[in-house]
Amino acid sequence: MPPRGPYPEKELIALGIIRKPHGIRGEASVEPWTDSVERFSELTDVLLVSPGESEKKPAKIDSVRPHGERVLVRFSGIETPEALADFQNWTIEIPMSEARALEGGEYFLHDLADLEVRDSAGRLIGQTTEVNEGGGGILLAVRRPDGKTFDLPFVADFCKTVDLDAGKLIVDLPAGLENLDQAASAESKKESPSDDPAPVPHPLESESSTGPRLHFDVVTIFPNLFDSFLQEGIIGRALRNGRISVRIWDLRDFTSDRHRSTDDEAYGGGAGMVMLAEPVFACVDAIRAGKNDAETRTILTSPQGARFDQAAAERLSRRASITILCGRYEGFDERIREALVDEELSIGDFVVSGGELPAMVMMDAVSRFIDGVVGDRNSVVADSFYNGLLDYPHYTRPAEFRGMQVPEVLISGHAEKIRKWRKEQSLKATLRKRPDLLERASLDSEAERMLKEIRSEDLDRKR
Repeated sequence: MPPRGPYPEKELIALGIIRKPHGIRGEASVEPWTDSVERFSELTDVLLVSPGESEKKPAKIDSVRPHGERVLVRFSGIETPEALADFQNWTIEIPMSEARALEGGEYFLHDLADLEVRDSAGRLIGQTTEVNEGGGGILLAVRRPDGKTFDLPFVADFCKTVDLDAGKLIVDLPAGLENLDQAASAESKKESPSDDPAPVPHPLESESSTGPRLHFDVVTIFPNLFDSFLQEGIIGRALRNGRISVRIWDLRDFTSDRHRSTDDEAYGGGAGMVMLAEPVFACVDAIRAGKNDAETRTILTSPQGARFDQAAAERLSRRASITILCGRYEGFDERIREALVDEELSIGDFVVSGGELPAMVMMDAVSRFIDGVVGDRNSVVADSFYNGLLDYPHYTRPAEFRGMQVPEVLISGHAEKIRKWRKEQSLKATLRKRPDLLERASLDSEAERMLKEIRSEDLDRKR
């Protein structure tokens, strides 16, 4: 199996990523991306590379020791937790010439990008553009000659021969893997009325759009709450691939008293504590230093805020930088809201202990709109609420389970019938579960016809 981790350049290979400072001894908690963890103890000179690869700094490793699933590394000249905080989410890299030798059948992930993909008969399928690794294995993003992409699992059943010298990948694809979207699109064009207006392309759907890279600054008094969130899943992969960047700011670092206080009693009395203005202003000033105010947006998580929804996520994804202030206790001093905050957002009419969970929800939803964060852009387009409708039902193997069958149409292989079935099921789910969404949804003529038939069927069923 290929070694773990994304490698942004063919001249360098990443061995791990600095997640956070550890303790007061100036050690960095490093998540290994190599199957040979002992490699860290063999190294002296390394290169620290920032998210997005905009900065590269030489460093020397002074000491290494294991710590659970991580490695604690001390770098020469970076000897305090404060200094290490500047290198959070930077990767530790070495020249390819120093990488361990691979055995037969092993490949570095970056070697699988930019390969010409052909079938055994020599037909051009496309070219690999991106390599993503998750719990389900490795997926190769393949761009077809028509510009559309599909995900190809890197497994022996599909990927028969890898010829790195020739830059080719020979595949044996199952029917429909590469052409399902293409077939549906062709049939849809045949049946669409000519007077229907052409859809306005969303940035995600535009072939000319490469998508922005977005930076999040998150202000909290509980920075460790974000550790797992930033390491796993789509967000973890987006950070490793440089699609987004995140910096977690500990508000206590900007306090002025020896107790590191971030809250105090409210003027006028009453239950609960209020977040102090002074450390929040100091922290936001540090965040904004050197930034263009027009490109950033400061958000306060608050139950008083506007409802955060898919439209808000899409809107925020167009920003270059977002700062999220995570509230606690009774809330923030009102002067913070008046002077620093661009908008308040709420994830629902309920109460949670603090703004960290809403911040994670917002970061996840916004990041999905950034090009390359989700392996298949069609997954974002197909998400519930993206087009104003709920999602259609999904099924996987086996076709029959405890007497319950997968709908026949989904295993028929008929792309146009599958497309229509999914559209109809999406409309049914929305009508029966969230009819309010239909008031705002933009429906084409086909959807209008389907919805009329569904309503008629429901009416007959009630009689």
